[in-house]
Amino acid sequence: MTPLTSPTPRLSVVVPVHNVEEHLGACLESLARQSLQDLDVVLVDDGSTDDSPRIAREFAARDNRFRVVGRENGGLGAARNTGVAHTAPGAEYLTFVDSDDVLPSRAFELLTGALDKSGSDFATGNVLRLTGGGRLQQHPLFTKPMRSTRPATHVTKDWSLLLDRIACNKVFRRTFWDAHSFAFPEGVLYEDIPVVLPAHFAARSVDVLQDAVYYWRFRDSSITNRRAVVRGVADRTAAVLGVSRGLAGTPEHKKRYDESVLCEDLWYFMQVLPEGDAAYREAFLEHAGEFAAQVNPEVLAGLPPHHRVKWHLARERRLEELVGLLEFERHSPRTHRVRGLRRRSAEYPPLTAPLPREVRALAPCDLPLEARLTGAEWRDGTLRLTGYGYIRNLPARARRHALKAAWLRTPDRRALPLRLKRINDPSITARSGQRLHGYDWAGFELAVDPARLLTESATTTWKLVLGVLGHSGVLGHGVARRGGVADGGAQLEVHYLDEHTRIVPVFAGGRLQLNAERVQTWLTGHDSHDGVLTLTGETRTRASALRLGHWHSEAAIQVPLARDGERFAAEVPLEELAAVRGRGPVRAPHGESRPADAYSVQLVKPDGKRLPVAAPPGLPLGRHVVPGGRELAFTVSAWGNAVLTDQLPHAYTESVTWTDNSLVLQGLYGGGPAVPLQLRRTGAEEEEVELPVRCADGRFRVESAYEALTLIGEGEWQVSLGEAPVRIPAAARPALPAPRTIAGRDVGVRRQGHDHLVLTVSRTASAEAAPAKGADPCGS
Repeated sequence: MTPLTSPTPRLSVVVPVHNVEEHLGACLESLARQSLQDLDVVLVDDGSTDDSPRIAREFAARDNRFRVVGRENGGLGAARNTGVAHTAPGAEYLTFVDSDDVLPSRAFELLTGALDKSGSDFATGNVLRLTGGGRLQQHPLFTKPMRSTRPATHVTKDWSLLLDRIACNKVFRRTFWDAHSFAFPEGVLYEDIPVVLPAHFAARSVDVLQDAVYYWRFRDSSITNRRAVVRGVADRTAAVLGVSRGLAGTPEHKKRYDESVLCEDLWYFMQVLPEGDAAYREAFLEHAGEFAAQVNPEVLAGLPPHHRVKWHLARERRLEELVGLLEFERHSPRTHRVRGLRRRSAEYPPLTAPLPREVRALAPCDLPLEARLTGAEWRDGTLRLTGYGYIRNLPARARRHALKAAWLRTPDRRALPLRLKRINDPSITARSGQRLHGYDWAGFELAVDPARLLTESATTTWKLVLGVLGHSGVLGHGVARRGGVADGGAQLEVHYLDEHTRIVPVFAGGRLQLNAERVQTWLTGHDSHDGVLTLTGETRTRASALRLGHWHSEAAIQVPLARDGERFAAEVPLEELAAVRGRGPVRAPHGESRPADAYSVQLVKPDGKRLPVAAPPGLPLGRHVVPGGRELAFTVSAWGNAVLTDQLPHAYTESVTWTDNSLVLQGLYGGGPAVPLQLRRTGAEEEEVELPVRCADGRFRVESAYEALTLIGEGEWQVSLGEAPVRIPAAARPALPAPRTIAGRDVGVRRQGHDHLVLTVSRTASAEAAPAKGADPCGS
């Protein structure tokens, strides 16, 4: 049935259309399927020469909420302005959608719902990239500004919103739009910036949603994806310069914005100077230089060194040196030598003329600690940790350059010193991603006796701290740093000292911590029959209910416990799980279900306190078939606790081995007929490789010859079977073999995100470790 348009629709949607016949249908379908039905959709045919006008007219004929307006081709900005002029009078809200993108089904409901509650002037939400293969990825530009939901905030309270500069992930209150007479510039690229950034500053308040509200289709042919273009740098500079000058009356706001432009908007064009021709390089110096010339000197002085030195070269039109430095940093990013005693400064090898002292100056924060954990192994009851730590740009080529200490520390400042062994490992230099300095002596080994971690508390958290004294090449003079140790690829495992005591090594907040825990509640079994999932376990607490908390939303299922002393049982109707499925931010186009909906498993005490349910060693994986071609699976979280997942059939690896000529993976798979194993590398452009699979009797086997592996490009490849990732169940924890060198490259497998399988392909360490020609062998 054709939806009826109300006399005064709540939301006007403006959709410019120009030569997008391949994607227009998907865009319009996603609009028609919005849970907020009260729409007025204006399709502006901007002089299309393909079949787009016919598609738009036929859609409008089926759905009277859609109207088509025609005009001569004038570009995106002009088409949007035309659309606004043709919207239905009286609509409360206004939004814009590009005709090659799609929206999740609740996008408009979430955005307008936030505005209804807050009274803010506009709402903005998270954006995912929609690749050519139909996959969705978090768009990196929106990771920080959309990190959490924040109603009634403002750019001056959260400067990361300066990165939120597109129009299509927003719903504007129409009275706000009209009061400021917003209009898009016409005949230029980057037409969003002159509207969106002033709107951020002009708004009384803004609602920010972590939920994905827009799927931005990535097309490699798009002008926004080609940077070394004269018109691009000219139009982008004009856009940001207009915003900057408009903020002249609020100097602090202008400083913040100018800094963002130099580090983001125009940095985007500086990075491609080496690829640009003479005309592009001259245009960059002219236009970007005009912006930099009007920036307050305090802004330039406050930039990080790797930005500050390049903008100084651009302002002085030292083009040859600027291009040389950019090319150098492609192999050695953010790399320089350190000079001076009390007043340290940076020295850049490619530069031939001196820099002013204030441009070269280094603050303490410009020499950060780089510390990573690369290995963790339980051996003879002891946790043995390996990794590396160095101060960036201070070499560690000799043992005397690598003085270190390590200790564990609790939140109440209790400290436990650890004996540290310094290790010479040339691969550390290769991992550093630069060719100027050697960090071979930055390695360390530690041994942790778990008995020393136990205290009288039920749970004690110990954080690993590493202290490093790096030397700048001057005898007796060094730089001291201490800090946490980040993830460098170590595979961490929960270790039980006895049935009720465990050590849980995890990365929390990006840093390693060891939790010594006395387990009070644990799962012993699970079964499903007659539409009911039954969980059994034991607890030493007064818990009275079991709670399944949906990871993707605030939804939860809670059922009473049947108790028999320390033993308990709980019955969960499967229909309640099905009712929660798919809630929260939609992660697939057109409202399709997620590959997996995960639930935490907790017991609830009478006072409401929640207790995690441990998954002890030996707990069976357990997979229960449910309607809709899905399954319920019990797995173990990185914290050692039970996780219930309602998912498409997954493959679970039981063994990964090398033969004389092949890589062999085999394990469990409940998905029925064989489907290809997919290797997927994500990035600027998604790539996929398929490998044949044999499936029989609920099992799978993949055997890939060395010759096939030589055709796979360098990088990290996600491994999936069907639509679901291949996982490594924590209960099994099959040993993963060491990488093999094939045709001059290292090919290996590792765990990612606790239990997902990843194939890695990289140049051999010896090739990576080769220093750049002319590099200082002592790093001094």
